[in-house]
Amino acid sequence: MIFLNFTAKTQRAQRFFSAVLCFSLCSLRVIFLPFSASAQQQDWDFYFTNIDEKPASIGLNLALHDTAPLPDKAYCFWIILPFEQSDSLGFPLEKENEALNKLEDDLEFFLQTKSQIIYAGRTTSEGKRQLYFYSKSIDSVDIFIEDFFKPHSEYNYKLGQRYDAEWEIYFGFLYPAPLDLQLIYNHRIVEALAESGDNATLPHHIDHWLNFQKKKDRTDFIKALEGKNYAIEKIDADKSHSLTLQISEENKTDLETIDKSVIQLFELAEKFKGIYGGWETSLRTE
Repeated sequence: MIFLNFTAKTQRAQRFFSAVLCFSLCSLRVIFLPFSASAQQQDWDFYFTNIDEKPASIGLNLALHDTAPLPDKAYCFWIILPFEQSDSLGFPLEKENEALNKLEDDLEFFLQTKSQIIYAGRTTSEGKRQLYFYSKSIDSVDIFIEDFFKPHSEYNYKLGQRYDAEWEIYFGFLYPAPLDLQLIYNHRIVEALAESGDNATLPHHIDHWLNFQKKKDRTDFIKALEGKNYAIEKIDADKSHSLTLQISEENKTDLETIDKSVIQLFELAEKFKGIYGGWETSLRTE
């Protein structure tokens, strides 16, 4: 089980929220409890990307990041489920998508009861869905899968498998790139703000944090901000070999606006060998 801690700081009766990566200096933290086979952590989310230059959706259990690779789960196998019909982008139609989601839930439960197999993630692209699992071994997996699909003869599934002790499929294929992960957190924090009554159309003071290794890179980044709607809030000295920078903007907090700012700063930071560290704003209801 995981707890997502939106916090946290109270100043002048204002509640603050942050969207951050693991290296962020801000307030949002994803806290993982110690893993046990009997209580697998769950923190599922989805993002859009391209696979083999085709539109794709990837869903995965983000909570596995801090516990994997698991030494007793060194084998990965996957189930390929072709769609009966798909849209022009290769995604399933609504009715079939609902049926697939239910099938996934039933399959995960079935496999866990058989041998505590871990469901790590899935991809949806090019008219098919692929479900990825990690297991202690692949002995009898084909028999388990065949048993499960006996009452589901409408699915013409295929099975693939490989030894993957380092969980390369999870980390190298399913896990989001840093920007994709930040966009996932953007969605979560914007949703949390909305649920708390935030008026996203009002101008908010939004702080952003960035980290650099060299002063010249940070200075060049600041120069590149000239002409853009950002103000320099704080420039910190060297702390643990990291140079931090806090900037701010006045902007709306709808997801499109937040994503646009974050992508701009993320890509600009990358250009100057920096790391985008997250954002923070205050709740505004009127």
